[in-house]
Amino acid sequence: MYQPHTSATEHVVWRVDREGMTMRTQMLGRISIDRSRVQDELELGRDFHYAEQYPEFQSGQPWKTCMIWSCGGEVGDGVIAHYDTSLPAQPTVYGKRLPYLRQLIEESVVVEHLRFARLVVMTDAVLLPHRDFLEFTDKPTAARAAHRLHVPLTTDETCLFMEDGTVYRMFPGELWSLDVSRMHSAAVLSDIRRVHLIMDFADLPDDALLRIERNPVQGIPEPNLVHRPKLTDEQRTAIRALAGVVDLENLNEVFGIVIRKSYRADGGERFAWDAMSEIARDAEDPAVGARIEELYKVCALERNE
Repeated sequence: MYQPHTSATEHVVWRVDREGMTMRTQMLGRISIDRSRVQDELELGRDFHYAEQYPEFQSGQPWKTCMIWSCGGEVGDGVIAHYDTSLPAQPTVYGKRLPYLRQLIEESVVVEHLRFARLVVMTDAVLLPHRDFLEFTDKPTAARAAHRLHVPLTTDETCLFMEDGTVYRMFPGELWSLDVSRMHSAAVLSDIRRVHLIMDFADLPDDALLRIERNPVQGIPEPNLVHRPKLTDEQRTAIRALAGVVDLENLNEVFGIVIRKSYRADGGERFAWDAMSEIARDAEDPAVGARIEELYKVCALERNE
């Protein structure tokens, strides 16, 4: 039976990925944002094409992206592994229609090192804990997207993030670096249309990417942390009991229930995957276990795109 917490393969890949990373998850600084102008451009952007990607990574409404800056300047399908990273990055046709967001990008970061910039929309959804940039492991350093920055544009208290069991919020106008080589997740636990500007950069030292003053505090600031009560034994038992109803048809919804609970109660660093492993072990249909193993491989070990 699949046991994610003892996967030797994961440990090998983890070490390889971590050696090249220079940016840990932290709030790098703040950007002065005119929220009225941002909202005007986001309203304009509602008519843009938003690709719905990675359905296996999510439970709930679709996770959507719109490419506004890319290698070659093409909108494309939004999957960053599908672009030719040897081409210079520039605004797409959509980015050219958003002058204020372009201004924010150009004033905040060194665009010469920018590979991609996307508007990412989430509503009433959770993402499976996963790791990113796996598809760039075998690419030369100059061709990699290696650093990911987030700027929340529209958000509220129901918009949460998790890394290795730590839950936190990003507030509007903050510029965050995410160490996406670690297991991480995102959640929007309401019907708000949460919009983030996400930027991916070349593999360079973090200080080479910023034009704004850097926050001297390392890590996640205390005001951004979300403190949760411990998951009770009764709650763990109730979650394991989902094995009695899980099947391939509802597996996505069951996984979503487990992930949503992890944002409200602290079950431990690997709670979601370990809980789903236990549920799959006790499920009547052995295909559930095979599917969980397949999902874990794509989310955490290796990915072609």
